[in-house]
Amino acid sequence: MKPPFGLKLLAALLAVYAMGAVLLAVMMVTARDPRLRWMLLAAGGAVFAISAGSSALALWRGERRAPAWLVACGVLGAALCLLLPIAAIDVPATSATWRTAALGAVLFLAFLLVSALYARRSLRPPSR
Repeated sequence: MKPPFGLKLLAALLAVYAMGAVLLAVMMVTARDPRLRWMLLAAGGAVFAISAGSSALALWRGERRAPAWLVACGVLGAALCLLLPIAAIDVPATSATWRTAALGAVLFLAFLLVSALYARRSLRPPSR
């Protein structure tokens, strides 16, 4: 079964997410900024890149496990959003910073959960 155009578009978006996460991980490893916990950000970026890339491939191929990958990608992306305020060493994270990180995490997770529902419905074999 050929995946619909919407799933291909979502796969392309996830590929961009994966490339951004790889860029984050590479920048953290090469810069090694002492003001940041760069190892934490590099590891988070690498894990998120793997989950976003795997989600993109599963969607592009129309695999049945694509919704599960989308949920995993959403959870890891939300965790990375919450990891960002922790990464700064010298700058104290205020309540506004935490609220913003939490809102970003919730929105990212909600987007990918809705995407997982769409993928599940789109990849379901047609009923007779």
